[in-house]
Amino acid sequence: MFKLFVRFLTAMIVVASIYLLFVNSSYTSLQKLQSKDVVVVKFQNFPEIIFPVREEIHGYQYELIKDYLTNINKNSFIEKDNNYDVEIFYSSNTCETCVVVNEEDLLLVSNNKNDNNNDIEVSLLLKNIELNNNIKKNYQISYIDDELDNLVYNLSNNLISHTILTRSAYLFFKKYYPNLVIKKNITEVKLLWSFSNDDGTLRNNLFEFLENEKTLDFINSLDKKYYAKNLMSSYIFIGSRIFISDIVLKLPKFEHLFKEASIKYNIDWKLLAALAYQESKWDNDAVSPTGVKGLMMLTKKTADMLEVNRLIPSESIDGGAKYLVFLRNKYKKYDNDTQLNLMLASYNLGSGHVDDVVSLLTKDKIDINHWNNLRKYLLKLNKKKFYKKMKNGYARGWEAVQYIENVKQYYDIISFLEEKDKKIKDNITIEVPNAL
Repeated sequence: MFKLFVRFLTAMIVVASIYLLFVNSSYTSLQKLQSKDVVVVKFQNFPEIIFPVREEIHGYQYELIKDYLTNINKNSFIEKDNNYDVEIFYSSNTCETCVVVNEEDLLLVSNNKNDNNNDIEVSLLLKNIELNNNIKKNYQISYIDDELDNLVYNLSNNLISHTILTRSAYLFFKKYYPNLVIKKNITEVKLLWSFSNDDGTLRNNLFEFLENEKTLDFINSLDKKYYAKNLMSSYIFIGSRIFISDIVLKLPKFEHLFKEASIKYNIDWKLLAALAYQESKWDNDAVSPTGVKGLMMLTKKTADMLEVNRLIPSESIDGGAKYLVFLRNKYKKYDNDTQLNLMLASYNLGSGHVDDVVSLLTKDKIDINHWNNLRKYLLKLNKKKFYKKMKNGYARGWEAVQYIENVKQYYDIISFLEEKDKKIKDNITIEVPNAL
């Protein structure tokens, strides 16, 4: 009886195998991808490929593959490091299941303080890129298992001498770190989309998509969105002279709106003004690569939630003030300075990432009410060792730190000038003769 059962089971396995072989051979790779419930995509962590902003995901290649998958009737996909259907990455060479969607200059980048040291720290992301013998001969190259963000931060602060970036990554980081300079063009690298399994139908379909007139128009819009020169995406502190000039020339147009929102929501108008300057430089027509717009640079999602038109200055300021009060209430158990730090970090990154930091500080029993502690933990958001364990994943913590410090500096300058102006007015009043 047992032998009969074993024979039956073996026969069933053979039949199932033949059936699966038949099914798999009767569908093309394109059809199999279209039949999946969810498509899994692996993104190499370059800012031109994928990057998060305020709990939303953006990036040139992220948007392009999203459009491609929509084109083949797949409206959703997830990001994973393994068991992926599509991988997007840089390489010196192509492969049988790859499509070259772009070619990039690979640049040796330094900073304007560089003392001509010949060491280069390179992200492991570029380990598979072939460097020419001249670079290998003249420079000491070290591959570092660190995020690109950290390497560029270290480079800007003169902690390392050189790194290697794609031109697109250089243009992205240049907006944050103006002291970055291109030392030389090293080579060209290919930006590839690689399918885990392809009988040729996926590549042919992708070629057709990339050559389509509608796609070319979309790619043109991505170029403008991410690389236009007038985009608001720099978080470098504007020099005090320029800022004071903008206080005189730009602020009067909006000051009464900041003060109206201040009274309505019981929040310091100078904080609203400082935050708006950090976000848009008091330019209501400002727009970022990620689509945030208006004086307070609200996302469409946030503006809709707050029921405001972000392109109308009064509504943008009202929405920004309302959102800040929401964040203030969220962190009301902390002291005033920490409350402000958490509010500003959340405005910049999204509250989910800040909640991750607060949880980590609490877990480690570190006092959050010291800025140096909070600063140190915000910087963990872009370190793989930490963000892999966080609920909301990777975020540019260094940007939030710079953001908070900038807003506070703008606030201090506005406060100083307001107090100085008040004293001048008081003195003038005192000096006016009683006869007048």
